[in-house]
Amino acid sequence: MPNLVVALLLSVSGIRGQAVGMQPAVPSDQVRAGLRDMIAGARDAVFPALVHIEVQAVEHWAGQESKITSTGSGTIIDPSGLVLTNAHVTDKGRRFFCTLADKQRVVATLIGEDPWTDLALLQLDASSVRGYANGLPHASFGDSSHLRTGDLVLAMGSPFALDRTVTLGIVANPDRVFTGGPSNDVEDLQLGWGSQRTGIFTSWIQHDALINPGNSGGPLVSMDGQIIGINTRGGSGNGFATPSNIARDVVEQLRMHGQVNRSWIGVGLKHLERTGLDRGVFIDSVDADGPAFEAGLRAGDVLITIDGKPQTVRFPEEVPDLLALIASYPVGQTLHVEYERKGVPGSTSIMTRRLELDEGEKVSLRKWGLTVNQITPYEAAWRMLPSTDGAMVESTRSGMPAQLAEPPLQSGDVIRAIDGKVVQSIRDLVDIYSQLDSDPNRPAYVLVEFSRGDSQLITALRTSMPDSADPPRDLPRAWLGIDTQPVVPDLARHLPSPDHLGFRITRIYPGTTAAEADLRVGEIITQINGVAVQPSAIEQAGMFGREIRRLDVGSNAILSVVRDGQTVDVAVKLERSRTRPEEAKREKNRDFGLTVRAITFFDRIDNRWTDEVRGVIVDDVERGGWAASAGILAGDLVQQIDEHEVHNLTDYNAAMKSVAEARPERVVIRVLRGPRTSFRFVEPEWTPVLEANPASGEPTE
Repeated sequence: MPNLVVALLLSVSGIRGQAVGMQPAVPSDQVRAGLRDMIAGARDAVFPALVHIEVQAVEHWAGQESKITSTGSGTIIDPSGLVLTNAHVTDKGRRFFCTLADKQRVVATLIGEDPWTDLALLQLDASSVRGYANGLPHASFGDSSHLRTGDLVLAMGSPFALDRTVTLGIVANPDRVFTGGPSNDVEDLQLGWGSQRTGIFTSWIQHDALINPGNSGGPLVSMDGQIIGINTRGGSGNGFATPSNIARDVVEQLRMHGQVNRSWIGVGLKHLERTGLDRGVFIDSVDADGPAFEAGLRAGDVLITIDGKPQTVRFPEEVPDLLALIASYPVGQTLHVEYERKGVPGSTSIMTRRLELDEGEKVSLRKWGLTVNQITPYEAAWRMLPSTDGAMVESTRSGMPAQLAEPPLQSGDVIRAIDGKVVQSIRDLVDIYSQLDSDPNRPAYVLVEFSRGDSQLITALRTSMPDSADPPRDLPRAWLGIDTQPVVPDLARHLPSPDHLGFRITRIYPGTTAAEADLRVGEIITQINGVAVQPSAIEQAGMFGREIRRLDVGSNAILSVVRDGQTVDVAVKLERSRTRPEEAKREKNRDFGLTVRAITFFDRIDNRWTDEVRGVIVDDVERGGWAASAGILAGDLVQQIDEHEVHNLTDYNAAMKSVAEARPERVVIRVLRGPRTSFRFVEPEWTPVLEANPASGEPTE
């Protein structure tokens, strides 16, 4: 490879080897062929191990839980089917599917996540994979410490959920950290808005091989065909990858323990630029409840040694390495440190604690319209909370008990007790909620004690909500089965009969008495029973309807109409008014986030449905609800729910009651959408879900 690179440089620059005492230049076509072969070799070493990852996950917002689907990339790193990817790809995932190079779609399970380095490990269900008797194709790790600026690299993955791709670039910086502000401090990154920090132990590989959404978790590959990084983020022509030497260690811990245990002493470190110091590490902050504070360290001290080894951090790029060193100590081990305070030396011993995640578990209490978070030490510190006790309100759902309570619960409130039962954790709250939900004799209200800042408040919370969605309806009145538009002077002057003001017939509904009468589209109605209906302005568009409603149902009306320039009288029998779509009876199911209504006369006319077409019309689908996640749309006609045929609202209510009692994992809803039938698969979460957190290894339910 070195000779090829030299030849490539000579060819591109136009310098002849004879002029500089080097070997003769290689013809350009040979250079291109050699480079192509080198890239192909690196590609073929990893490409068979590349997988596309589909994640079925959940998110919590607006007081409810909603299912989402996300995609990413990964690499098989072991013949047994271990797949390395990003933690932000697997984040909040419930189900995982990997598509292999030969298009097989394989179920995978989560072995563990390490949000601090944004890495995760999946295990393919190898028993379901066909055609790999000797193990799955896999790629190997290279040594990222050998990378230099300018090295050629390949980025592989599935951008935008497309098929596998490869892009070529060079390493721009093998030790990139993200800094900001005039002091060039190392900044925290987050996996999501306001969520878990990541990358504090990472010096990134910056490169310009093009990556896009969907490339996350895919490998960065050297020209030797080895993984030297895991692509994690990018934009504006730059990509950033976690070095393979970090990934290799994380993989081993996730493989063995399902988590990465790290130590924490509760200090913020700063490089020596602009401090005037020539040795040590500047301690920028000390957490008041952390081990370092208890051991006597304070912000402004200068750390000199750890366990007798000198420590100096001159530049931002050296901060992650020292943080990683501290984190590598076993939890509970004592560190002996030397420091200086205003030039005076000192020493102390610090017992490390376990590094906890910033972000706690989340859960949705759907019948209360409430999502809550477990309070972590990090969140408690930033919110100035006295402890991690309680469950924090993340959001509430409009029109549901938590939002309708007086006073209503709101984001940031900390629930302390329910009907006198103490809530110390999110687990306690879920247990209380589940007991109430399963109790047929539950009280109509529960008393919720909660904190809002320094205030201790109480509120009465309904344990269920009525689901009536019926709109107000007008009393039945006389009606004529036509639609009209007002003919005002400005419009009449452009018609063949400019002197005839009135209401032009634009539509005659079939199956009505109007259709049986001698009325025609295009005729202008000028009188009803001798009473003129001649609007002088568009604001009088309702005149015709008002005159009809004054008459009796079943009576005959004489309409004077302009036909071919002549006025003729047409007798028509008035009918009872038909229910319009906005007046139709409705049913709202808050579990599914779905409102349906009865089919009206006008729906059948507009959709050209015969009387044989039965069902209920989807009137509204709540964003993020179960029905929305399954792809049900407003305007769909629900015709079947599981094995229950739905002809009307009575059938619909019976079917939904049966589903609620059975609580299946999947509900199949058949809808008519336009001219075609479509099946929608709803996956409800009937009870709050708290799972073991792979990053901590501790159960949360």
